[in-house]
Amino acid sequence: MKRIFIFDIDGTLTPARQHMTDLFAKFFSGFCTSNLVYLVTGSDYEKVLEQIPKNILDLTSGVFTCSGNQYWENGNLVHEKEFTTPEKLISFLEERIKYSGYHTQTGNHIEIRPGMINFSTIGRNCTQEQREEYYYWDKEIGERKQMRDKIKNMFPELDCAIGGQISVDIYPLGCDKSQAISFIKERHEGYPVSFFGDRLFPGGNDYPVYSALNQTSCRPLDIAMPVESWQETMKNLQETYDV
Repeated sequence: MKRIFIFDIDGTLTPARQHMTDLFAKFFSGFCTSNLVYLVTGSDYEKVLEQIPKNILDLTSGVFTCSGNQYWENGNLVHEKEFTTPEKLISFLEERIKYSGYHTQTGNHIEIRPGMINFSTIGRNCTQEQREEYYYWDKEIGERKQMRDKIKNMFPELDCAIGGQISVDIYPLGCDKSQAISFIKERHEGYPVSFFGDRLFPGGNDYPVYSALNQTSCRPLDIAMPVESWQETMKNLQETYDV
């Protein structure tokens, strides 16, 4: 039976906010040639272009960006959702920057994207070394988890999820990566789905995909595969699907 493959990008196909390695690009381009592949990410399309080679994007069936609030085919924007940002939320995020327990702030903390906000207390202008330092500090301290819980309590109309290494994604309830599953299941009715992501835990921005797959009629054949690197993704594809 034909199967649909859906992949997160950061931490799944590439190191976080880095270009796809040549080794994996060679493997993955061959995989995309013979399979139906979609990508889904919290990032915007400009960042996707920085990380994924264009020849691979051309081989995919589609790319969902901004947590599913934008959809692209062949480099063209097909549809987009907008999000009117509450002023109270912006004020709250600005306060979180001011009172963050982390010692470094680099700028570009609040990034408004179609359908969502990406928020980082360290800031998206950090270097790769600073990014990794914050990531391991946050794993121990849990700043992003605390922010996520507080945002969900203060703004019940919004959802918040941990994404990547340094940020949280904020969007209206239901405007998350599960939108990709609804679209793909309708387009490819009856096809089982395999999803690969590095944030499949409750509160992670890949978790809505896991939840959506558990609610579909093809659930026994659907798979949500947690991974932590492109190397693990490649290994699982080779071992599970004999590619």
